[in-house]
Amino acid sequence: MPDRNLDNLLKLYNPWWDDRQGHWREDLPDYKRPVVRELISDIDELPQIISITGPRRVGKTTALRQTICHLLDKRDIAASRILYFSFDDPEVFGSEDLQRVIFDKLIEKMKVDSKDRTLKYFFLDEIQRLPKWELFLKRYYDLKFPVRFIISGSASSAIFRQSQESLLGRIKDRHLLPFSFREYCFYRLRSSPQFSSIVGGHFGLRQFLMEGNWQDVIGSIKQLEFELASFEGDIREAIITYCREGGFPEVWPLADPVRKIEYLMEQQVRKVLYEDLMTLTQYRKPENVLRFFVYLLAHPGAEINMATLAKQIGVERRIVEENLPRLIMTDLIIRIQKFSHQPLRVRQGNIKCYPVDLALRNAVLKTWEDFTKNPVMMGMYAENLVAHEVCKWPEVIEVAYYREKKNEVDFVITYGGSLYLPVEVKHRKSDDRAAGLKHFMKKYKLDFGVVITRGRECHFTENLLHLPLRYFLLTN
Repeated sequence: MPDRNLDNLLKLYNPWWDDRQGHWREDLPDYKRPVVRELISDIDELPQIISITGPRRVGKTTALRQTICHLLDKRDIAASRILYFSFDDPEVFGSEDLQRVIFDKLIEKMKVDSKDRTLKYFFLDEIQRLPKWELFLKRYYDLKFPVRFIISGSASSAIFRQSQESLLGRIKDRHLLPFSFREYCFYRLRSSPQFSSIVGGHFGLRQFLMEGNWQDVIGSIKQLEFELASFEGDIREAIITYCREGGFPEVWPLADPVRKIEYLMEQQVRKVLYEDLMTLTQYRKPENVLRFFVYLLAHPGAEINMATLAKQIGVERRIVEENLPRLIMTDLIIRIQKFSHQPLRVRQGNIKCYPVDLALRNAVLKTWEDFTKNPVMMGMYAENLVAHEVCKWPEVIEVAYYREKKNEVDFVITYGGSLYLPVEVKHRKSDDRAAGLKHFMKKYKLDFGVVITRGRECHFTENLLHLPLRYFLLTN
């Protein structure tokens, strides 16, 4: 690529060079996901390369550009010191010759010099498209050039994950998943700042849960319910639409359910299974992974035995064992192990899997109607929502499920070394599955457990805290 062509390309990617307050800002949403605040904090406090990873179309590029706006507006960084570039650009991605020189050309354009200590910021999007990208970053990082690299990459790319591993100690990763229910409510009610202010005042109840402090949980939830009384209809509607449309923001404005399904199938299923995973040289039959994916979507939260699964979908067990880890690697599936008293021990055995976003299940299985009146379906979806939430708790060592004969517990959260918080999801009115929870608590001498319910009343009975699903999701 001639230098003139590269200059023109960089001007398109970096409109703030010509106008800090230009029309380019109109393309950015007014809502900022929490990861933007985390990226800014990392830039201020950490010396490492910063990366943001996650599934396709969850807002990684938007987060990078919103971070750039913060540097321009709040830090008053000169526009000429900030460069954004996407390696997904067809001019770069389609040319092996250009791929070999593009990184050094970008460094040259920004006039990076080890003798000039003026800090430059490089926002490099879809960097996994650049072969051996980690070697370029490692060189400039180790030689202590005055540059900050903030990169994004697809977590479903096996090559990207392998490259990240070679930068251990030099890179800080922020993992971005689809919108949580809490974020979804914040986005829907962004024109009512009172809502986010109220919920924010009660955020972090998981600390009380891990401490077994049920009194403060009940007090906070009762106050929260009172303060959110005027938003009751909004929350009820949000539960319905979130379970159906999930946390991929580009799905929400599409009016036609058929278009929503087509979008998710194309962007989140076909491109991941038939494009991203094809980067693995040993991966040759994406249809096998697709079959696993469809099976797991049809049976979220079901205990999976490898031999039984292979028999049900009509393949050899070896194929299941080879391909299931690949599917989990795509970030489309959450896996939890069966509980062991030694959580850090490497073990093989039965597992449970949940789709990372409920809309994926609805799209693949073509179930887009309102199913909230189906107690069995909503019980399954409620368990899925809780799985998403507890797996993101930063204090957690492991999330597992417990099963011993007829006694089951949906989630056992291990934290603080060897402390356990058992959680059962009880969404059907006639459902009484606390027996397994009580059995587990007696066996491991625990005096506190949590039952997530469909109701709105929060109470403590027989060492069990009954906590409404909506408030569990909003306050954690």
